[in-house]
Amino acid sequence: MKYTPAFPKFKKPPHKDPLQTLDEYFSKFIRLRDSDGLGFCLCITCGRRFFWKAMDCGHFITRDRKAVRFDERNCHSQCTECNDYKKGEQFKHGQAIDRLYGKGTAKLLENLGAMRGTKLTTEWYEHHIKLYREKVKTLLKEKCLCQQ
Repeated sequence: MKYTPAFPKFKKPPHKDPLQTLDEYFSKFIRLRDSDGLGFCLCITCGRRFFWKAMDCGHFITRDRKAVRFDERNCHSQCTECNDYKKGEQFKHGQAIDRLYGKGTAKLLENLGAMRGTKLTTEWYEHHIKLYREKVKTLLKEKCLCQQ
């Protein structure tokens, strides 16, 4: 006799919403951008080294701030311990941003993040999904990481 569950399994919808899709490609891009030729990244806050797939895309200003959520200066490879358990190590992340992009960049991102009312259109999402999908493909090919 065939087993039939009392409750059918929940099936995921066939299409992700544009925000999820962009998050996925943007996160891959950031981690690949920060990786070396072998695919290893250094955590922006503690300096530990992990393979790019084991890293998080850490945001200096939190993801709920739409004005900087997809700003490449706001996001860097970060180990899970720093990003999750240490709440992003925001102070250290800000110092690293100022070292990378020039003094005052962290403050600029804070000010941009404080802006309210940022609305992103479907067209904006579609454009950026296509952009980051291509950037990910390019980086995977350049770093010979296609099979990993």
